[in-house]
Amino acid sequence: MSLELSVDEIIQTLKRSSLTTVLVEGKDDVLIYRWLEDEIGVVNANFFPCGGRDKLMQIYERRSEFPESSVIFVADKDAYVYINPPQEYNEIIWTNGYSIENDLYYGRGIESLLSNDERTIFLKSLNSFVEYYAYEVEKCINQEEYNLRTHPQHIICEIQHEVKQEFLDEINFKKAETEIENNIRENYDVLIRGKSLFALLTRILSKSTRPVKHSKLSLLEQCYRTHKSDKFLELISKIEQKISA
Repeated sequence: MSLELSVDEIIQTLKRSSLTTVLVEGKDDVLIYRWLEDEIGVVNANFFPCGGRDKLMQIYERRSEFPESSVIFVADKDAYVYINPPQEYNEIIWTNGYSIENDLYYGRGIESLLSNDERTIFLKSLNSFVEYYAYEVEKCINQEEYNLRTHPQHIICEIQHEVKQEFLDEINFKKAETEIENNIRENYDVLIRGKSLFALLTRILSKSTRPVKHSKLSLLEQCYRTHKSDKFLELISKIEQKISA
C-alpha cells in the first residue's frame, strides 16, 4: 500500500478489507514490519504502513467507522515510555521500549560488534548523551516543551566524544534529577529514542578507518535475524495473539 494515502482513503480501504489488517506507523520502520509480515505470513494478516504516527492515531480515533473490519493497531510508545499511555488508547499494541527499534536493540547484544577500544568510546559518548537526554526527559515528565529528536551525530564532538558544550549552552542545559538520569543510564536500551541509540552505535561502527563498516539498516537486520530480543519476541507474541483472536 502507498504511504501517501490520506486518512480518509485508508479508512475506506479498511472498510473493504476482508483480511485482518495490522496497521503500523511505517514511516521509518516499514522494513522491520515487512520482515515481520514475511515471518508471520501474509495469509494470516496484512501489515499496512499508514505513513506515520499522526495518521495512525487519527485512524484509531475513527475506528467506529469500520466496526466490521478486523484491524490491529501497533505503535511506538515514544514519550509514553516515560508516562503511561492514556486509557483511551488501551486497544493499541505499544512497543515495550521507546520504539520498535528499541525492542530490537534490547539486551544490547548488538554491542558485541564493538572492539574494546570502540566500547570505551561508545560508553563515553553514551554517558554524555544520557546526561543531556535526561534534561529533555525531565521536561517531558514535567509537561514542559521538550525535544527528544536531536541527532547524536550533530551534537557529539568527534574528538572528545561528549556532547558539545556550545550546544548545551545554547539550550540552557541543566542537570536533571539524579533519579531520572540514573534510570535512563541503567535502561538506555529501553528509554533512549531508538534512532538516537542506533546513531550512537553507528557513528562508531561506520567509521571510514574501520575494516568492516555497518549501517543502521545492517545493524537492524542483524538484531532481527540473529538475536531477537525478549522484548521483540514479546511484541511479536502480542500481535500474533490479536491476529488469532
